[in-house]
Amino acid sequence: MGVLFMLDQGVWAEVKLGGEHLRLFSECSALGVQASVYNVNAKNWIAPSEAVEDIEQGKDRAVAHAMVYLRRAANLELPPLSWKKSHPV
Repeated sequence: MGVLFMLDQGVWAEVKLGGEHLRLFSECSALGVQASVYNVNAKNWIAPSEAVEDIEQGKDRAVAHAMVYLRRAANLELPPLSWKKSHPV
């Protein structure tokens, strides 16, 4: 399976809730499909790139990491997400 055809595929979602600001990613890159969660306020990765099987599994993994973080950091529940297509680089 070649990776080149997947370089422009991926989705991301944003969460702004109770002073928290997270970005969730599920994207294909030269390294394969990966999930990650970025804390915009702290400017660090809550969940750095994690290899997953496909975009849907990546979304699930990113959501799981964000849920745990929001519960632990601010006792908040993750709201419904609106996933957007990533733009090719």
